[in-house]
Amino acid sequence: QPRPFDLDLTARHDEQLAIGRVRHGDALALELIFLAFRDELLSVGERVAGSREVGEEVLQEVFLAIWRGRAGWHVASSLRSYLRRAVQRGASRARGSRTRGVLGGASLEVAEGFGGMVFADSAPTPEDDVVYDELRSALDEATSVMSPRARDVFVLRSAEDLSNREIA
Repeated sequence: QPRPFDLDLTARHDEQLAIGRVRHGDALALELIFLAFRDELLSVGERVAGSREVGEEVLQEVFLAIWRGRAGWHVASSLRSYLRRAVQRGASRARGSRTRGVLGGASLEVAEGFGGMVFADSAPTPEDDVVYDELRSALDEATSVMSPRARDVFVLRSAEDLSNREIA
């Protein structure tokens, strides 16, 4: 078996291996995941929450919730996408509840119990697939009439999730 520091978290097989190790209580594997994505996730949390401190708090809580719920942790999409969504959701909630803290006044245990829903990564339903296909077709059609420069900016903003400043 490869050692945790030999894992390439951009490879799906290695992602699943690291996730499996976390599920079985390997704290080093979770630390490896944290270190691999920390800067990117902190940037997402800071941008969405509007504060570096809140972004850090959200990131910490996401990984704490993963650790506490590790036995049932399941990631159907890419690990990067899963973590980005979890941080975006947490930061969005934190932004909306600044006076009550990141968890919106709930204790960590309550938030953790809710965490299965907050950080859920369920597979899409057939209805979701149909809607996705329709949206994808409409998006492809709309981007096909854009100038190449406008299309590049659109992709960087929507798919790469870069800020306008980063794109410029």
